[in-house]
Amino acid sequence: MARVLRPLLCGALLVLICMTVLGPAVEVHVPAEPLSTPVGKTAELTCSYSTSVTDTFALEWSFVQPGKPISASHPILYFTSGHLYPTGSKAKRASLLQNPPTGGVATLKLTDVRPSDTGTYLCHVNNPPDFYTNGLGLINLTVLDEVSGQLILTNLSLASSGTYRCMATNQLGSASCELTLSVTDPSKGRVAGAMIGVLLGVLFLSIATFCLIRFQKERRKRPKETYGGSDLREDALAPGIAEQTSVRADSSNGLLERPPSVSTVTTTKSKLPMVV
Repeated sequence: MARVLRPLLCGALLVLICMTVLGPAVEVHVPAEPLSTPVGKTAELTCSYSTSVTDTFALEWSFVQPGKPISASHPILYFTSGHLYPTGSKAKRASLLQNPPTGGVATLKLTDVRPSDTGTYLCHVNNPPDFYTNGLGLINLTVLDEVSGQLILTNLSLASSGTYRCMATNQLGSASCELTLSVTDPSKGRVAGAMIGVLLGVLFLSIATFCLIRFQKERRKRPKETYGGSDLREDALAPGIAEQTSVRADSSNGLLERPPSVSTVTTTKSKLPMVV
């Protein structure tokens, strides 16, 4: 009996010695399900741990792009010796939910997430002499970007008329929209176009006829200009003509008289009154 109990006692004593030397194990807890966040929002990457925090406690958050190994991770922030040190391209957008993270919560907040933030995030807690486990937790984050699409239909026929539904599904749920399409007969469109052309032609002719009639009416209403002529008497003769007439008359009587001088001929200036 003593031979059986001796190995058991030695094993228990060895475990007790290891726990005393190495200390309790660091346990890190992260969600098992992947995390999804819409673009532009704030993502909270939950990470908690259990250990006895000492002066040597340290926390590190790092990021791995999709398809790359953990060894290719890029640091986001450090917490050590009571100070927080953000680093890397995400430094301005990364912070801790609790600072300092010495109360068992090491959750990371990442604001204004972008599609390039999609990947694996590592929460690494280090608390010497607790080296019994690696103290590492992995969180997969997917940033959902807004995507638009279009449906192009060619060679439409009357059979293409109907209701079309577009549905999108992702980790956050699903959404859909509907659109009703009505295809009409092309011959009806040509008839409608011809009718519109005829109506426009009739309208144009009506306007032209109206303008022409209005122009004729305005023309008839305008007063006619009259020319008063001169004040010369009907029996008056122009200078020069009177002299020749007088000479011819006397010659017919067999008498020749000296025509009056130019100085004796008097004329009257005509007045030409104008009526407006």
